[in-house]
Amino acid sequence: MRHGKLLQLSFAIAAELVFFAVLNCFDDWTIETMPVKFVEAAFLSGIAYLVAVSSFEIELGTRGKAMIFWGVAIALRLIALPLAPSDDLWRYQWEGKIQSAGLNPYVIAPDDPKLDEIRQSFPESHNINRNTRAMYPPGAELLFAAFNRISDRPLFYKFLFAMADLAAVALLLRLIGGNARHEAAAWYAWNPLVAYSFAGAAHFDSLMILPMLGGIIFLLRSETESREKWIGPLLAAICFGIAISINAVPVLLLLPCIFALRLRAIVLAIAVAIPGLLSVPYGFPSVRMWNSIGELNHLTRLNDLFWWLIEETLWPNPHQMNYRYSVIIIGCAIVVSFLFVRNWKRGMLWVLGTALVLSPVFNPWYCTWILPLATWRRAYAWHVLSVTVFAYYLFWDERLFQLPWHAEPWMHGLIIVPALAALVLFVKRKSDLPGSA
Repeated sequence: MRHGKLLQLSFAIAAELVFFAVLNCFDDWTIETMPVKFVEAAFLSGIAYLVAVSSFEIELGTRGKAMIFWGVAIALRLIALPLAPSDDLWRYQWEGKIQSAGLNPYVIAPDDPKLDEIRQSFPESHNINRNTRAMYPPGAELLFAAFNRISDRPLFYKFLFAMADLAAVALLLRLIGGNARHEAAAWYAWNPLVAYSFAGAAHFDSLMILPMLGGIIFLLRSETESREKWIGPLLAAICFGIAISINAVPVLLLLPCIFALRLRAIVLAIAVAIPGLLSVPYGFPSVRMWNSIGELNHLTRLNDLFWWLIEETLWPNPHQMNYRYSVIIIGCAIVVSFLFVRNWKRGMLWVLGTALVLSPVFNPWYCTWILPLATWRRAYAWHVLSVTVFAYYLFWDERLFQLPWHAEPWMHGLIIVPALAALVLFVKRKSDLPGSA
């Protein structure tokens, strides 16, 4: 029996790695049919991944499990490195170059005539949106400026983002703990979307996930500290402050943090102060840089999980515009936080999950934000969604749609239905366990 399970695991891992490597053959989406083939390979890799992580509960020593765990995690990221990066990378580089020229990315838009010389020296400038100023928080902008001083090679960015991702994996192992930590953490570490998003497409979100996980670990430590009980909350606040400075999403988790720290929650003022202080070099408060970041609210609605159904039935939205759903998201996040006032750990998962479900824009790499929490709390439906959301990349094959970048119902179903089915099966399985009644 043991050998049979090991053989099944080996076959699933090999299949995942092979299909994931095939993505390198289909990453030029300017060629017709390439996006479809890319998504097909990603789906096959994702199916093999689900089989692999489900088969990882085998009788091996801790050392043997650790070798398999890290071997697959590192292999996936190495395979992803040669893939063509996303257009977002060119934006990171562009804003780093602007800052090196002494200009403020929150003040000057890419189409400003003052930037003609920089545009001529940057061949990829045509791949960025020239009408919008910087929309990333100040911590991210400072990193872009620092990276630009070191190298402008895509591989450099990918390497940094992949290393931050692997560091997050190490923290997740610590967060889960116990003898089964490798089996549990594999749901995140072996996830094809995670490897592709950071090591392949070169999205910088791993730089946010890393301090966010660090903050959660310090929150847990603060529950057991008897001596120097302020150290854990203080370090947690610093970590969350750094995370918010890179991507504002973790600000939604501050209310569960308050419930976790109770009277010591006063230190969370630091989490708000850090992005404020990092804004000063960009002219804050005289420069209203956070208004620039708020321009994300005006992006065209895309690939959302919920609002499309409302707009197809009750609230027509033919132009697919984002109607400032952020107010609804914040309100729902507050309500959900209070529903889990006695269980802040579960509350974090539900708050972030609510925000993603209600987000008017759902890019695939957004799913990576919740995957560490979903792994920690064993909410595996999110991992199924992380596989099916690869269908998003079909948008690059506009022949499949009546309107460019407008998802048809079949595409929504392809992404959402398998995750909902996994959720139903998970709930049923949990309810069937002894003592669940």
